[in-house]
Amino acid sequence: MSEPLPWEVLHSETIVDFSPWLKVIRQRVRLPNGVVIPDYVLAPGPSYSLVVPLTDDGQIVLVRQYKHGLGRLVYDFPAGYLDTPEEDPLACAQRELLEETGYTAQRWTALGGFVLDTNRSDMTAHLFLAEGAAQIAEPDLDDTEAISRHLVPQADIPAMLRAGELPNVAGAAAWGLALAVRAGRLS
Repeated sequence: MSEPLPWEVLHSETIVDFSPWLKVIRQRVRLPNGVVIPDYVLAPGPSYSLVVPLTDDGQIVLVRQYKHGLGRLVYDFPAGYLDTPEEDPLACAQRELLEETGYTAQRWTALGGFVLDTNRSDMTAHLFLAEGAAQIAEPDLDDTEAISRHLVPQADIPAMLRAGELPNVAGAAAWGLALAVRAGRLS
C-alpha cells in the first residue's frame, strides 16, 4: 500500500485576524484523488508550554481561573504561550510557572510536544513535569490574568479530571505522562 500524498493548496486567504487570539484561514484544496474542497478552514494559533509542578511533599501546584470559552472557573496546570515561535519551550514553561504561581522547580522532564487539532492547526502543547517545586516569590500576573494558586494532593487529580474540574485535554495528557515518567514506564 502506498503512502497518502499531501493536498494541493489552490487558494488561501485570511478571513479573520485577531492575532494573537484568533486567526482563521480559508483554503481551496485539491486532494490527491482530484476532489476539491472549496472552503477548508484552518485556525492556527501560538504554541504553548504546560507544567505539572510537583512539590517534595506530594502536592500539585494548580491555578484556577475563568475560561471564557467554557464560561466558568476551572483548575488547570500552569501554562502560557511561547513569546515567539523560536522560544525554547522549557524556558517558556519555567517562566510561566514562576509568573503564574511564584514557584520554581529543581528537576524538569520534557513529556513531549503534541498538536491539539491536526485538522486545523500545528499549535503545539509542550508538556513538562517539574519536580521539587517550591515557592520563591509571589505570582507576577499580567493585565489579562486573574489567577488563584492552589496546592492539591496528587491523589485528588484523577477525580478532578473525571469531574471536569480540570478540563484541558493537554492537562489530562500531561498528567498521564507525568505518572508514567514517575513510575519509570516512560523515559
